[in-house]
Amino acid sequence: MRISNTTGGILFAAALAVALTGCSGGTTSSAPTVTETVTASPTRAAGSDATPTPTPTPTPTCGPSDGAAAAAPAIAALPLPSGLESASWDAGSADVSGYDACAPLSWATVTLDHATGSSPVAILLFHQGRYLGTATKEQYAYEPDITRTTPSAIAVTYHYPEQGEPLADPSGRVDATFTWDDAAGRVTMTGDTPPVG
Repeated sequence: MRISNTTGGILFAAALAVALTGCSGGTTSSAPTVTETVTASPTRAAGSDATPTPTPTPTPTCGPSDGAAAAAPAIAALPLPSGLESASWDAGSADVSGYDACAPLSWATVTLDHATGSSPVAILLFHQGRYLGTATKEQYAYEPDITRTTPSAIAVTYHYPEQGEPLADPSGRVDATFTWDDAAGRVTMTGDTPPVG
């Protein structure tokens, strides 16, 4: 039996109409359109033996976990105090106990190689492990006392000799606070630094 082109065209058009009706949501059901996918917990298809893949949990931005490694390039580039250009910073004995790779503000301290008690000490500041610079432009003598007051702030007590005091036993004290200002994207300082001269 021979089918004419007209009959073949009608059959093709009817088959196409049935297929399109199924896709366009006529009388047959179709899956809803997904505009956003939110996965609250790992899922797996029904009947599947595959291990579910956990949804990644967002983590804060953090720097290097090793404080000595984070401080090393900063120490290498740190200018020497005026009059001590022939000295060098002692990166090997830097105190990185105040460093926190994820904290809004953390710190490390470093002094000179072959330092004495009255040698300059640099306070290096970090935001989420990223080096920001030194707490002050000038590096003051004597090891400061530094404590964390909030995740974004540290308190520093500087020591200095009062007039006429021996360098070995300074009684002078001044306090300063350094705070990471998230809106400004920088550290602000309040308080005082030791007198110079």
